[in-house]
Amino acid sequence: MNTSIQQRVHTLRMATGLLIVALSCGAMLAAPPFSLVAVSDLDHIFEDGYNLPAGTDTIRVFGIRGEVISAQFVLEASDDLSAVAVEPGPLNHQTSGNALAPEVVGWNFVGSIPLAKNAGNQPEHALVRRAPARFPDYLMAERSLAVSRDTFRAIWLTITIPEDAEPGIYLGRVTVRSAQGEQSLPLELTVYPLTLPAKRNLKVTEWYTTRHFARHHGIEEPYSDAWFAMLRNYAENMAAHRQNVFQVPATSIRIQRLPDGQLEFDFTRFDQIAEVFWNTGRMDYLETGELARFHPGGFASREIRFKDFTVTDAASGESVTLPGDDVVPHLLPAWEDHLRRKGWLRKTLFHIKDEPAHHNALEWMKVSRAVHQYAPDLRRLDALCTSFVLSDLEIAVPKLDALDAGYDIFKQWQDQGNELWFYTVGIFQGSSYPNKTIDVPVIGSRILHWLNWKYGAVGFLHWGWNQWVEDPFRETGQHLGDAWHVYPVRDGVLNSIRWEQMRNGIQDYEILRMLEQRVAALKNQLGSRFSWIEPGQRSREITSRVATSLARHSTVPAVLYDARRDVINELLEFDSTPRLYLQTSPAEHGPLMNRSVVEILGWAEPGSEVTVNRQDLPVARDGLLMGRFLISASGRMEITVRKAGRERKVQRIFPVSE
Repeated sequence: MNTSIQQRVHTLRMATGLLIVALSCGAMLAAPPFSLVAVSDLDHIFEDGYNLPAGTDTIRVFGIRGEVISAQFVLEASDDLSAVAVEPGPLNHQTSGNALAPEVVGWNFVGSIPLAKNAGNQPEHALVRRAPARFPDYLMAERSLAVSRDTFRAIWLTITIPEDAEPGIYLGRVTVRSAQGEQSLPLELTVYPLTLPAKRNLKVTEWYTTRHFARHHGIEEPYSDAWFAMLRNYAENMAAHRQNVFQVPATSIRIQRLPDGQLEFDFTRFDQIAEVFWNTGRMDYLETGELARFHPGGFASREIRFKDFTVTDAASGESVTLPGDDVVPHLLPAWEDHLRRKGWLRKTLFHIKDEPAHHNALEWMKVSRAVHQYAPDLRRLDALCTSFVLSDLEIAVPKLDALDAGYDIFKQWQDQGNELWFYTVGIFQGSSYPNKTIDVPVIGSRILHWLNWKYGAVGFLHWGWNQWVEDPFRETGQHLGDAWHVYPVRDGVLNSIRWEQMRNGIQDYEILRMLEQRVAALKNQLGSRFSWIEPGQRSREITSRVATSLARHSTVPAVLYDARRDVINELLEFDSTPRLYLQTSPAEHGPLMNRSVVEILGWAEPGSEVTVNRQDLPVARDGLLMGRFLISASGRMEITVRKAGRERKVQRIFPVSE
């Protein structure tokens, strides 16, 4: 090869090498500046990627008409990003082509709160992460922001399923745009042909305060137009999260002492506050503030007395303080009469003093009896740390660990026709219970209402909707965020992921109740021979997959969502042919009799053939099923029903001890 040819070959090789390098560099430059992955809305997503859960390439969610459901995905930034924003597209029905507007999908970036230390009573296994760290908690108001390289930013979706939505699968996309590029994720929404009841059957109260109006909302004058406008903002947020019990403080009642010494009560402000909440159209009960106080000191005091009252002297116009013993005997009859005239009496829940315990139970009972004497038609409700006071109130609200410790006592009291709720205070209950501090799994905020269903507790009380410290974005307070579920901004509040999951759990409660109602309708249809049917057993069995007891529950998102889907599927299959209802003893997931025997009572469509683990189970002419069966080592029972060429299979699973 001569020199000129060698030079040309060398030049060609160099050019080829440079082309390859250029192509490689081009490929590197073409790499996307960020990536997206779908994760469960029950996962914590930390900005530094700590313990990042496995994700998928599609956002998949399901629900029923009228629900508000949550979803979540993660943006991982491989470069510094600016002007990051989210744009959901329309959701198109897979078969009909009908569409849900993009507006049904709301979105927020998830903001994080610095936590200097964890809750003191939480062991390592109960925490999502050890502090100090930044913990995801609030839904940001920003519609665009910058994301630093190597940061993981959670994006929260809030999907409102219209009540008239066509059932089926809807497909769409959610696009994230930035100045550096864009990416999108498919969104798949399954809408089942069921509708969430308009009536709210779980009583839920979150205690709010207006004392922060000046600091956080710039509203200095109480009871001004701006003050009431902000209160309406609060009320609408609570109602949107399925809260249906609201507080009106006793201090809103103005009291005047007339020249003859008589007391006159003006309920105008009390009524104005109440009307703000009633006007949402989604509130069912009014809750009064407390009339009594620990004296002297706080919770540890053995004495409980009526509070003092500020009274205006009509003659001088000056404010004076009168002891509660001089005011309450006159206030309560007037208050009860006012509530009766307004039509609110049966919708009012009356507080004595929050959290009586063993050491002051007798004092609390004395005050409660006085209240009942002065206003016998008011229903009394209080959060309790003891069961000793049950004789002197109509609605008991034990703390979750107190309910667990004294469950048999509370249940017996409830069975006598009384009303049972429960409440939580994050750092003052055992570590094994579902909790609401920001350093524990957010699934706890949702499972609380599965416990409401499982244990027949028809109400839930939480003291902290907005009991903020000076700057809740920088400091969680001694309760580590448990004191609030929303965050303040000038014109209102921002939701937290805990508040969103609480709403989701209340919706779960309603769906579980729907299954009970369907079984109850079958029981009524079949008549007295089927009086043994326990309408709530099946929904409680499914609940047991998520929460095995008050103190033991799953923290795995798929476990909750699989159980939720099963409740919906059983509702949909309930009336499908061949029809079948089964009730076992023990209940599914319960301990077996003699280690291996299960009794079955049930109903199948007359003329059906039923087998249990391939053994025939005779069907009476009216559809009655009765039998006893040995369970195999797997603990699995498979029931098959056949009629007119159609077949259904169901199964029940029981723990089998070795």
